[in-house]
This record gives sequence, C-alpha cells and structure tokens, in this order.
Amino acid sequence: MTGRNASETRRPQRVVLIGPIQQENLALQYLAAAARAAGHEASVVAYADRSELGAALEQTLRQRPDMVGLGIAFQNNIDDYLALMLALRQRGFAGHLTCGGHVPTFCYQELLADIAGLDTVVRHDGEQTLVDMLERLAAGLPIRDIPGLVWRQADGGICVGPLRPPVPDLDSLPWPGRSESSYSVGGFGVDFVITARGCVGECNYCSIAAYTQEQKKRYRLRRAEAVAEEVAALYHERAARVIFVQDDLFVLPSEARTVERVQRLTYALRSAGVHDAVFWVKGRPETITPRVCEALVEMGVIHMFLGVESAAPERLEYLGRSHQPEDNHRAISHCRDAGIVPSFNFMLFDPDCTLDEVEQTLQLGDLHVDLPWNVCRTEVYSGTALSRRLAAEGRLEGNYRSFGYLMRDPRAEVLFRILRVSLHERALAIESLLNRLISLSFARQLHERYFPGKTSEALARRVTELSVEARRDTIRAIREALAFVQDVDLSDARMVQRFAIDQAFAVNAADAERRRATEEMWQHLHLRGATLMTRRGVALSGSGRSHWSVAAGS
Repeated sequence: MTGRNASETRRPQRVVLIGPIQQENLALQYLAAAARAAGHEASVVAYADRSELGAALEQTLRQRPDMVGLGIAFQNNIDDYLALMLALRQRGFAGHLTCGGHVPTFCYQELLADIAGLDTVVRHDGEQTLVDMLERLAAGLPIRDIPGLVWRQADGGICVGPLRPPVPDLDSLPWPGRSESSYSVGGFGVDFVITARGCVGECNYCSIAAYTQEQKKRYRLRRAEAVAEEVAALYHERAARVIFVQDDLFVLPSEARTVERVQRLTYALRSAGVHDAVFWVKGRPETITPRVCEALVEMGVIHMFLGVESAAPERLEYLGRSHQPEDNHRAISHCRDAGIVPSFNFMLFDPDCTLDEVEQTLQLGDLHVDLPWNVCRTEVYSGTALSRRLAAEGRLEGNYRSFGYLMRDPRAEVLFRILRVSLHERALAIESLLNRLISLSFARQLHERYFPGKTSEALARRVTELSVEARRDTIRAIREALAFVQDVDLSDARMVQRFAIDQAFAVNAADAERRRATEEMWQHLHLRGATLMTRRGVALSGSGRSHWSVAAGS
C-alpha cells in the first residue's frame, strides 16, 4: 500500500484511558493530550477499585472505543484492574486492550500471563508509544515492533520491544487536559501541575527510583517559563488559586539551582498575572535551607511534604535515604521559621526495624504533634532494590499482586499486627482520621492565608486542637502496644488478639466524636471559603469536588 493510499484509509481512533482519579490523574491526561494532538479521540474514566467497576464499565463501553488503556499505578490494587480487564472482555469489548504505568513497567510478564485478553503492555513514558499504537490501528496494521511496548506473538509468546528513550524535552508534550468540574479544598479551586519527571533519590523501596534507573535518566525539568504559562492558564481560565505540584522532585539537590529556578518561576508567574496563588510542593530534608525556603515563600509555597520517613539513622540507611536524622530536624525548623507547614509520613516499620527504633521515631512525633503527619509501614513494590533484597534473603512473600514480608524482629512484627487492627481506621486506612486531618490542616491554612482575621484564627485553633489530640493519642496507643509486646509471650496468640481488639475498640470509640468534628469543620471551611471567594469574583467551576484525598498528601 502506498503512503498516499494509507493516508486516505486512515481512520482516527477512539481510546479510553482508565485509572484512579483521587487527584487529577495527570499521567493519563498527558496520554490523552498526546492522542488528541495526533488527531485521535481520547477520554479519561475514573477507576480506583472494584466499588467503581460497574460505573467504569458502562462509561467505557458507551463510548465504543477502539482501544482501552489502563493506568495501573498501585501494586496493592492490581486485582481490581485484573477484574476490570476480564469484565471488559466478558461484556464484549473486542478492541485493543493495553495497560501501562509503574506496575506494568515491571510486571508485564505476570500481567500478560494472568489475562489472556490483554494484548499489550506499555513500559515507561507512554505518550509516543500510545500515539504509535493508535497510528498502527488507524492503518489496520498489527501493533508490534514499537519501542516501549510488550506484545503477544502469533504463537502466544511474549516479545519485549526496545526501551523507549525518555522524552528529552517535557515542554514538547501538549498540556494535559483537566476535569470539567474543578477540585476544591476549603472552598478554593485546586489544580495540579507537573514541573519535572523523575527524582535524584535512590530509595530502596521507591518505584520511582527503579523506574528512572532503568531509563538511565534520573530527572528532567520543564522550563520555568513554560510551567508559569500553564499555571497562569489554570489561574485565569479555571479560577485555580491552589496549585499542587505533583513532582517527585521539586526542590533540587543544589541550593543555588533551586533558588535560581524558583525565582525564575516566580518572575514568570507575576509577569503572567498570577499574584495570589499558593502552592503545595515536595522536598527532601537534606535540601531544605533558609535560602530555599525564602525563595519558596516568595513564590507562594505554604505547604511542603517532607520525606522524613524515620528518626533512626540505621533505618534511613536501610531505606536508602540520603539524609540523616539531624536533617529532619533542620528541615522542619527551616520550614516553621519561614511559615511553610511541613507534613510527612513516619515509616515506623520495615523488614529489619527494632522496637527501639520505633520509639526513636515516636520521639520525633512527640516534638511535632501540631504538624500534619501519619504513620505507615514500608511496602514492597516490583522492580525496587528492596524487593530484590528480600527475594535474595528468602523473605519476600506473596506475589506481584501483593508482596509482603515478616520482620526480622518477631516483637516488631507482632507490634505491627496489633496496630494494623487497632489503628486501621485512625491511621492506616486510605480515609483514616489522620489522613483527613492532614487535608483539614491544609484547608485551614488556606483560610488563614486568604481571610486573615479573628474568625480564621479561631477556626485554625480548633483544627490544631483536633489534630494535636489525635496525634498525641496515636503516640500513646503505639507506646501502649509497644510496652505490651516487649513482655508478652509471643506464642500466646489469644492474648495478643485480645489486646489488639480491646485497643481497637478504645481507639475507635474515642475517634467517633473526632470524626464527626472533623467532617463538620471540613464542610464549614468549604462553604465559608466558596462563599467568600465568590464575593471576590472567584467562583469554583462546576460543583467543586472536595473529597478528602485531594489534599491528603503523598
């Protein structure tokens, strides 16, 4: 077929991209934008877990797509995506079925083995790979021999295409689309932006580090002026006053480079008429200095998610972190001095942690009960150094759908099992009380920033009181369980179970009123903020989605 005839028979394709949308899923939106720029139709459908299966199926099939692509972002809900793929085929979808994201980048063999109806897997950056696939479909050609793609052979074998080089110029990509109805926190319009891809970190547990190491490109930055242009469009056209920067690396390793880049971004934002937007960013403790904080505040940063993780030096080393406990103290202090509120997660547990090290991190929590933080366990993701280490030690449990491990210290293992029961609703569930309080804390920050005065101060005090009370009680409950496991006979499973259940009843009973008050404050701040901003002529677009997960952190 000649090039001319192929062009004449080309039919634009319709692709539906499916994935979790607690916040704006910019990964999928970038893919959709690339497909549209190439002349195809693309839409994004929300699917977090099986509770959304029916709605996602109906919305997808209604569009009669030629291709469906699933963005599998999280290891712990692979089963939900396998169920969706099976359901699509059972409901008669006969088009091309593919998936991509961090999980498929490393688990392509397992996914293709588990789902006979899955045609291909996209690895790493997917924009150009997706366009190439759609062009093959449009021309009626088989989808294979494409860099960044894994496909099935005619004989059922699996063929892995060459690694696709990462996009060198991120600003060459078309801007990602956004949801029609805006997100909101505290009544303020929220939008999301990516200014960089990748990270300098080599954390043993992090899928970002594994992803970038295979690409051999640690991080890529967008031009400050291009970022400012996109933010200005969100500010002027969508009334966004709050910008969440979704980068894994916003604060660079070099103080000088960070300050220079932030200052350029600030100047470009002001030149574009963005004068009162505020920003939520991420930072590594060892890179936070007074000069960096000063530049960030000038830009409008009011909140920073800090990669604190632990207060025990041995645990930081085990996790592959590049900072020391003193860096945590300095970074938190610098943020406080500058008026930036830091939030963080404490990784209390990892495969080799001890009870003494758990206590060291609790002591750091003691010092900062007024700050928004939560506790968690180090999880294992495919492709990471931690997964390889545990496999080599014979300690990696489960499979790619859900990896696990037993801690080397049996008393630390029992402590975690107790807390998994007693603190599930308080700290470990996605919509836990502590996660909600992180969101509530950010909402009160916005009110203090935009509506200074006695009313906002009183609301902020109430939010802080709720948060301090919950975090102090969290530390108390963990220490109570820690004291129990230090002396208990670990073979007495009934005694351990009884303690966990009794503690869970006590924690959840105390939290009933806290949850009610937190919900009441969340709704009050949303209505107050939306009303006052509307009076200023800045109204939310659409209904304004104000789910807790919008501001729950990283």
